[in-house]
Amino acid sequence: MSTIISIRLGEGVLRIPTWEGERGRYGSVALVEDGRWVRLDLDCIPRGHRAELIAVKLTEVTIKRWFRRPRTETEETPISLGTGTVFTSSISRISGHEAVGIKPDRPAPEPGPWLDFTALKQVEGHRVRLVLVRTPATRAAPEAHRPERSC
Repeated sequence: MSTIISIRLGEGVLRIPTWEGERGRYGSVALVEDGRWVRLDLDCIPRGHRAELIAVKLTEVTIKRWFRRPRTETEETPISLGTGTVFTSSISRISGHEAVGIKPDRPAPEPGPWLDFTALKQVEGHRVRLVLVRTPATRAAPEAHRPERSC
């Protein structure tokens, strides 16, 4: 199978959960919209499978045109946060909201960032669309067998 599986997780302002910074792990991220955590569809997240976590940075750009009104467009910049095994972690016990993360095949010695720290700094606090991408190469890697879900 040579298709690329792309799973859209949600859209909002990217935040790093506080416990990630306290541990120094920086392995998971969450989304906030209007001051509230965005609920992720857990049935669509391929937990335990290998994937690449991508934050598509959404930037509003105003295009000025001669003798016409300015037009606003959304510029999309995909930024890879990391590749590895997908996991989720609860943000709070009461809300049921989840953060999504990637555990690399060879994690850095503790404490150390699991996700690309430079990439995280580019998108933290910005509006993004979170996407998990499973290419044929990531699907061919050894992992615990779990059936694919279609969302």
